[in-house]
Amino acid sequence: MKIVFVVMGVLFLTCLFFTISVKNAVRANLMVHGVSPVSAFNCNPKFSPKTSKSLQIPVYYVPDKYAYKDGSTGVHTSTFAIRTYLGIFHVAVTADQYFGP
Repeated sequence: MKIVFVVMGVLFLTCLFFTISVKNAVRANLMVHGVSPVSAFNCNPKFSPKTSKSLQIPVYYVPDKYAYKDGSTGVHTSTFAIRTYLGIFHVAVTADQYFGP
């Protein structure tokens, strides 16, 4: 039983680690959607100032080499909007929902 709590604690701390940095939040999103961890850590998300200004939310993109195809929508995803909670925790979501139809 004690091992279960230790494992859960380690997973919780790992999730917190992945959400403190914006780039790590993008990498965590990539891994959640099936990109291999090696590819996720090799990619270097870049800030997109023009898109961020037009959408009024921080937007990061990854090179097409590391992009993935969303299983539910079938859209090729390489652009991520960043949502910030409590000033330090970041969550990357696909930016496709912010673009027009």
